Amino acid sequence: ILDLKVDPELGGILRGKEGYFPAYHMNKEHWISVDLRKIEKLDELAGLIDGSFKSTQ
Repeated sequence: ILDLKVDPELGGILRGKEGYFPAYHMNKEHWISVDLRKIEKLDELAGLIDGSFKSTQ
């Protein structure tokens, strides 16, 4: 499981996809949890990680 900070609109879209959930113990509007076992598009995940990093600096 990986927690990532995302734009609330993007988070709403992602939570509708398999492997993405409201972030446990985090602000559920701005954070999502990702089940890495269910992610097939690693490029998409890499972009989300990069965006999360940039938004928390």
